[in-house]
Amino acid sequence: MVSVHVTLLSWLRIFITGRTQCTEVGAVLPVLTHLISRVIQGSVLGPLMFLAYLNELAEILEKFGITVKFLADDDKLYVKIMNDVDVCVLQDAVDALCRWAEVWQLSISTDKCSVLSISKCVPNVPISINGALLPYVTSCCDFGITVTSDLASSVHVNNIIVKHTSVLMPYIDVLFHATLNFWYVPT
Repeated sequence: MVSVHVTLLSWLRIFITGRTQCTEVGAVLPVLTHLISRVIQGSVLGPLMFLAYLNELAEILEKFGITVKFLADDDKLYVKIMNDVDVCVLQDAVDALCRWAEVWQLSISTDKCSVLSISKCVPNVPISINGALLPYVTSCCDFGITVTSDLASSVHVNNIIVKHTSVLMPYIDVLFHATLNFWYVPT
């Protein structure tokens, strides 16, 4: 729990309440709309307030023995699974995350969620978010790096080669198929 002085709390309350916005498209300026979100994008205080907001989630998940990493509005949960009981603890933690999101009126993009088991065996116990079963995957992209269940680097390397080959292919094609003319001009 974060302790905030009463004066600072009062100042923050004034700063975040009664906010409106409008979006100008061409010469048309629509009616002002009241904001329901309290984190003001583009402000200096916005990122700090967002971190204080997420700190509560980290504390909740820590009670389940879950390590959580945040990047912007994405989070990754890490836990060592030794048996089916540990999987049940993970499910309880995910349920707590869902309750936290509901309290804060946040939606969870379940289509972007999955479970990666870094081991030779995959647990038989399903993990779900609000009733939607999460798929167990053999690899996933984590901050631009493809992580596999056996921690092999070959899938990541192949993905990089495919990505960069498709970007470079037009230039390679020009180099190999262009007619190059060289002139020698004596001085």
